[in-house]
Amino acid sequence: MLDRDLAWRDMADKAEKRELLSSYRAKRRTDGTTEPFGGALPAASGGPLRFVIHHHAARNTHFDLRLEMEGVLRSWAVPKGPSPNVADKRFAALVEDHPLEYGDFEGKIPDGNYGAGWSIVWDRGIWHPTGDPIEGLRDGKLLFELDGQKLHGTWTLVRMKSGEKDWLFIKEYDDQASEAGTDDYPMNSVFSGLSIDDLEAGYNPAQDILKRLGKARVPLARIEQPKPMLARSGDPFDRKGWIFEIKYDGYRLLCEKNGDDVTLHSRNGNDLSATFPEITQAVARLPYESIIIDGEAVVHDLFGMPSFARM
Repeated sequence: MLDRDLAWRDMADKAEKRELLSSYRAKRRTDGTTEPFGGALPAASGGPLRFVIHHHAARNTHFDLRLEMEGVLRSWAVPKGPSPNVADKRFAALVEDHPLEYGDFEGKIPDGNYGAGWSIVWDRGIWHPTGDPIEGLRDGKLLFELDGQKLHGTWTLVRMKSGEKDWLFIKEYDDQASEAGTDDYPMNSVFSGLSIDDLEAGYNPAQDILKRLGKARVPLARIEQPKPMLARSGDPFDRKGWIFEIKYDGYRLLCEKNGDDVTLHSRNGNDLSATFPEITQAVARLPYESIIIDGEAVVHDLFGMPSFARM
């Protein structure tokens, strides 16, 4: 194939991916919302596929199911939310594709913007399609497994005869099915632990903790120079009740928030706030006046493995 033909194919592929998010961008203003505007990314090849469910208090409170597909998040609005009961056939309206970065979005969409209101990450994890998901989407039946923090087991999306965008979200028979309903799931965010009701009421968990500490007359410690927690060597073992985390290949960070000021420090004390603006903004939105978070910034490759070269 000629280089010219390869160039045209590459341009056509990029144009197609831009088209996937054209409806999403047309409904939003970059100067009016903190929602991400990233472009479609290359479709995962053999790697894990992400899913996320938002609980969104817009004009009508609903849930949004989002499945990673073709480098974007294919999205369905589910008014009544997911149910583990196989008898519950939940209506799901196919809406515009969202960028993959939206899987990390949590916050308040300002008044006057499309979808104004609080939105939390209600659940997230990995989804495993049965068969080709693109064909399933086209044919009107998408069967898949969810491995999330709240939802598990086999689910299906079935297109209704009433319209191309009208679907049903249904739990399939398996050991994860039950006679419970949506309200039996925890309603809190898997990120902050707060619910939509907490956020709308202005609940501040930091103030609540301080009040309880005051009643208990617990002296408040002052951290002058925080340092990252480091692993200690020990003898290998395998005992019930213990799990081991993988070694991440990234940057160790101490995220410090004091009021509106947020600083990211390396383990050597260097300021990395400008290096990781997305993390800086995410910490700034946390509902705490003062907090220090010890963690590691990691970038994954298309197979879900940490990749220091991508940082």
